[in-house]
Amino acid sequence: MATTRDLIGSVAKGDLNTANDVFADVMAAKTDDAWAAAKLDVARTAFDTPVEEPEAEETISVEEPETEEE
Repeated sequence: MATTRDLIGSVAKGDLNTANDVFADVMAAKTDDAWAAAKLDVARTAFDTPVEEPEAEETISVEEPETEEE
């Protein structure tokens, strides 16, 4: 795998064609690493749902209908 040291060495020697290839390799490696990190981050957080504390339920009282007595 090419490194930035290889890139600098190629430029210093004046071999710009090799420097271009090394630059492309270095950038591709950095891009791949960034994508892998982003995928892991999405996978880690995609299905995390905040835990909500249940609220106290209100008691609903149902009044019995009044019955007519004859």
